Amino acid sequence: MLLFLLFISLFIVTACSWALWQSWQHRLQDVSVQARNQALSLSRQAQDTFLQVSIALDEIARQADAVYSRPEAYSGRHGILAGLSLPLPQLGGLYVYDKEGNWLATSRDMAFKQMNNADRDSFIWHRDHADPGVHIGQVIRSRSAEELVIPVSLRLNDAEGNFRGVALGSVKVAFFRQFYGWYEQSPGDMLALMNTEGILLYARPFPDSVLNRSLSSSPLFTRLLSQSRIGSSTWESRLDGEERLFGYARLERYPLVTAVGYETQAMRYAWWKSNNTGISINIFTWLLVLLFGFLVLRQLRASQRSQQALMHTQDELTRLNGTLSDLAMLDGLTGLGNRRQFDFYLEMSLRGAASPVSLIMFDVDYFKRYNDEYGHIAGDRCLQEVAAVLKHLPLRSTDRVTRYGGEEFAIILPGTHARDAEKVAHRALEAIRRAALPHEASELPEKIVTLSAGISASPPGETPDALKLAADQALYMAKKAGRNCIAGSDGLCLL
Repeated sequence: MLLFLLFISLFIVTACSWALWQSWQHRLQDVSVQARNQALSLSRQAQDTFLQVSIALDEIARQADAVYSRPEAYSGRHGILAGLSLPLPQLGGLYVYDKEGNWLATSRDMAFKQMNNADRDSFIWHRDHADPGVHIGQVIRSRSAEELVIPVSLRLNDAEGNFRGVALGSVKVAFFRQFYGWYEQSPGDMLALMNTEGILLYARPFPDSVLNRSLSSSPLFTRLLSQSRIGSSTWESRLDGEERLFGYARLERYPLVTAVGYETQAMRYAWWKSNNTGISINIFTWLLVLLFGFLVLRQLRASQRSQQALMHTQDELTRLNGTLSDLAMLDGLTGLGNRRQFDFYLEMSLRGAASPVSLIMFDVDYFKRYNDEYGHIAGDRCLQEVAAVLKHLPLRSTDRVTRYGGEEFAIILPGTHARDAEKVAHRALEAIRRAALPHEASELPEKIVTLSAGISASPPGETPDALKLAADQALYMAKKAGRNCIAGSDGLCLL
């Protein structure tokens, strides 16, 4: 009996430890995906921000002769430069300097025109380099607006290719402060914009005093960026020494990097808090097993107590079998609910439902071609990434995302009308498009992985088979209408 008690104790401790470890690994995996996606979102915002400024500078370069011959037409609050900067809220101003660094034209007040920028790093860089591309410098304080800006500059040449001057646009640091402020985050989390040399251009929630600090010794710049343009890893921040799980993304067009960091200590505390009840129950159960076993030792001759001990052990095994049964309801590839869970939850949702139950069926467009183009292993990764996107949609706790089979997914929405299900489907298709998973074999012009969706809603007394059939027919209509769209049960294709 002592050996039996020791074995049971070891089994419970091992099983509980393994379950907790798996739960923590899944939490880290979910946060890693969230961090990568958020870093990718920030990188696209940064790329759009600097691309718009680059286009304005290219237009100045195209009109360079006119700017140098008629600078007064381009200067001032009503000049041509002001017109170029007006639709760009990120700009502090547009400027043109001659080869001596004197202000030739500016979108700001003409009172600043007598200034000279020959000492600025961006001017010196273009003067000494013939690179025709856009140069993004470190954070400086604007002389005309007394605000922190990121200089984006372009070299201007004369007809013989000699240095003629510099066109510059100042991107306000306050613009990134406002945009990054829209994201909800814990006090220890951070969002950052850096150049590829490790110079910090902006970081939330840190003060402006950290700007232009070099983070080149960070693993991000010493190792990770050379391995992958987008990724995630854990390291200690060079800003405050706190360990964070970071997601990062390097911009394709400009030498910039965005990073999102979640403080691991806060993550661990939140995870522990969410699992505290389960841990307490397991410890309590283990103590009950030990106590019951010692009582059996003391009253070994009493057969009734022995039977009770065996029944208690059987109950524990039944509980463990129930846990295994729950695991059997998950899809091994994507981690979503499998077909068995789909059928069970749909039937349970329809049983005695007082309000409509909506069903959205998704199908990955041209997935067979994807497998033919990239191989089945890549196809599995594609399904995992699609599942991750659907899993992180803002849904209610009663909504259920499952894998229906193959490249088909489903979302069951209890108590939801068809018009609300259409909104969920729109968010799902838009999230997949934002993920921008490459799909060169697709017939769609974007050449990315897309979804088609079919929606059905249950009237009173609807059966699961009828609801599935209606959603499947709507999905067929969406694919027949050209894919990458949504069809309702009424036959209308919603693009």
